Amino acid sequence: MKQYSVPTLLKNHEKYLFTILLLAIISIVGFTIEKAYPQVEDSQLNGPAMDSQKTKKSTPSSEGKFTPKMYVKITSHKNADVVPAGDLTINGTSSDTASRDCVVDVDWNNEKPSQIVTPTGPGGSSDFSTWTFNYTKDYRQIEVGPNELTSKLTCINPGPLTKWFSVTVTGEQPPFPRPLPVP
Repeated sequence: MKQYSVPTLLKNHEKYLFTILLLAIISIVGFTIEKAYPQVEDSQLNGPAMDSQKTKKSTPSSEGKFTPKMYVKITSHKNADVVPAGDLTINGTSSDTASRDCVVDVDWNNEKPSQIVTPTGPGGSSDFSTWTFNYTKDYRQIEVGPNELTSKLTCINPGPLTKWFSVTVTGEQPPFPRPLPVP
């Protein structure tokens, strides 16, 4: 074992004490900041900057009414589903009701213009709580490879507010009929 002189040990000892003291100060400052500014769960954050980044369950408006949570979703397909190339029917849901002023439209790979879906909700022709859309040659058919399908809910009252939901499906060439054997 290597022998150290007392001055060398004291010199190194000062470095160790300085490091320990510095770490203690940083810990105390960190603890003080944590007590002064405790972490808040995302669901507890509010204010104009956070309101644009998340949807609250209900928000009181200036009139004292509550705005229900907005959503739109494609329910007939999930991300990475494999579908035959060509025509495709999708179905979905949204937070719309017959009494709200909302509309759902869809697009394919962000191609514009988007297309308004057919409302199938129990409230009639203005109830997009459930909806359907057919991708056909009239708008766009599903192609071989990835296809991003996006639904968009836009509400004027309350609003204007917009929510999106996308899935990416993979179009696959439909199998060709097998030739009949030659007799």
